[in-house]
Amino acid sequence: MVDWLRRAPQPAPQWQDDACEALRHWCAQGEAMLAALPPRAAWGEPQRLLVRQVREAVAEARAAQVAAHGETLYRLLTKDYTEALRVDALLALAAARFPGLLPTPAQLAADAELSLHDKLGHELSLGLVLAQWLGQQQVGRHLMAAMRLPLPRAQELLPVYQAGQLLDLGLVQLQRQGRQGQLTLCNPRCLNAEDEELVQAMELAVDIVLLDEGSEVGLLRGGFMAHEKYRGRRVFCSGVNLSKLYAGQLPFLFYVVRELGLVSKLHRGLWGGGSPWADAPDLGLEKPWLAAVDTHAIGGGCQLLLVCDHVIAEETAFLSLPARSEGFIPGIANLRLPQYVGRRLANRLIYSNHKVAADSVEGRLLVDEVVAAAEMDAAIERGVASMVDLGSHGIVSNRKAFRHATEPLEQFRSYLATFCREQARCMYGTEIIRNLEQFWMRRKPA
Repeated sequence: MVDWLRRAPQPAPQWQDDACEALRHWCAQGEAMLAALPPRAAWGEPQRLLVRQVREAVAEARAAQVAAHGETLYRLLTKDYTEALRVDALLALAAARFPGLLPTPAQLAADAELSLHDKLGHELSLGLVLAQWLGQQQVGRHLMAAMRLPLPRAQELLPVYQAGQLLDLGLVQLQRQGRQGQLTLCNPRCLNAEDEELVQAMELAVDIVLLDEGSEVGLLRGGFMAHEKYRGRRVFCSGVNLSKLYAGQLPFLFYVVRELGLVSKLHRGLWGGGSPWADAPDLGLEKPWLAAVDTHAIGGGCQLLLVCDHVIAEETAFLSLPARSEGFIPGIANLRLPQYVGRRLANRLIYSNHKVAADSVEGRLLVDEVVAAAEMDAAIERGVASMVDLGSHGIVSNRKAFRHATEPLEQFRSYLATFCREQARCMYGTEIIRNLEQFWMRRKPA
């Protein structure tokens, strides 16, 4: 092990087409060490430690190549910045074109079949490599712009939406009502917990609303639940699906795609052209969003409120961001939450699983209106009418000015680089399993 670590390949001063061959060979030697281990059921802490050491060393070596030659690689993959690749497509192409730079599709597929506890952690390389790319200004800004382009299906479904028909996107329903686009989360048995299917459907729905010239305002609301405890009640969002996370059914890229795709489009709109490397003018195609919080907004649900322009909550609702107690980073909340509540309260929310009642002094820092449950529909109607009647263009102009002052693109890009690295390390660290078992799996009904 020590000798193998000592032989880790170092990046050459100049990129050459065969530069990854030595890296590929060295990574294969590391895999051979792991293949020589006894069956996984017989692993103890020494074997798991060896797996972590090999996986971390491989990920760091790959990241070092991108740190040294990231822009050259990205230019080759995007044909000198002329092609816009989403994160997953970029990584898949990089793995195929530069063997050794990233895990193989077979390695990722094998890990995807395992529980989080049993994964070999190949995705750690994805996080560390992405962190290096996002940390490079030219590359990071181009990738951020690519992720804000509308999904291909959005243009296909736009005429159906414009005709006023209900679009059933699986776990999301979308319909235009007058000049508003109503996006309803419909994952009734899981309390609108987020997984790949829900987030993909939400991003598609957001694209459609943003593309439609007749929609001036978007509305986010949770649908009615089938879960025994909340049957017949609306729930806004319960954050990441922790059962799927524990079972290993949420890939690392779920977190990255969510922030660069869905959440960025809510916050900054669709990419509007111009130079991806210019902070101004901001040409994004965006619209104001209203969020209606029934019952609770937990984790990712609370994060969504930070990028909405008006939030209405029922008086018994609560808000929380328990990601730290679960063992990972709550998206971009660490950047945005202190703007609303201050650093000290943000610490309690993120570090200590502090819950905030919507109808409280603390809660009023995160929501604009609190009404009785029976008054939610009327309050939403008033809120949408206010946005539309006064003109949504003024809101959009002001939200751009707010962003320029509080979250310029360079700050966002730098945060994303840190997020990718640290979130990947959280996902394949030792704390997350223990925390999930302590705070979630033990209390989950059989």
